Order: sequence, then C-alpha cells, then structure tokens
Amino acid sequence: MALKFRLKGLAETFVDTITCPCCGVTGVDDQHFTTELTKVTYQGIIVVVQCRDCKEIFVPSSQKLGVLDNYALRGAVEKDSVDSGEAIMNGISAVRLSAEKLNALRKGCMH
Repeated sequence: MALKFRLKGLAETFVDTITCPCCGVTGVDDQHFTTELTKVTYQGIIVVVQCRDCKEIFVPSSQKLGVLDNYALRGAVEKDSVDSGEAIMNGISAVRLSAEKLNALRKGCMH
C-alpha cells in the first residue's frame, strides 16, 4: 500500500516505497518511518521522512507530486507562512537542503 498525502483540492503526493539511504531499511508505512516533517511548497506536498531505526531524515526520490490547483495552492502556502512564521520553501531542492541541515544538527556537524 502506497503512502498518500492530500490537501483537498490543492495537491497530492504518492510514495510507493521508502528506503532509508543510511541504514537501508525499506517500508511503506509508519512502522519504520515518520513523516511529521513533510512540507507543502509551491511545487506541491514534499514528503520528508525520518527513519525510526537510525533517525536519518531524507526526502524519498520516488515521490509522485501532483498539483490540482496552482493558484489556490500558492495562496495556501503563503497564508501558512504568515500564520506559522516559517519561510516559504519553493520546492523539492529547498526541502532536501532543509533535511540535510536537520541531519547535520542531529549529528552535531553544524557550527
């Protein structure tokens, strides 16, 4: 069973299988992974996964993004940024960079 992420009428993302790039564990559910760090961007819902076994944070490359209403999604992203105070992430490359920074902080490699 694939993981499905939806913002009703705005965007949806599907992830068939997740494999941790650090420890190699594979799965399709929350037994081995959490998705609490998932971000909504102008490109759609970018799934960010944390491995429960080794704690690695990453963006699965097998995501299938879909934007249903570009204009409404853009408005929702901008409203969320204002409400939360978090910066807008333009797309998957910004989310990947954010995941790399979280890993570096977790490992104590950032100054």
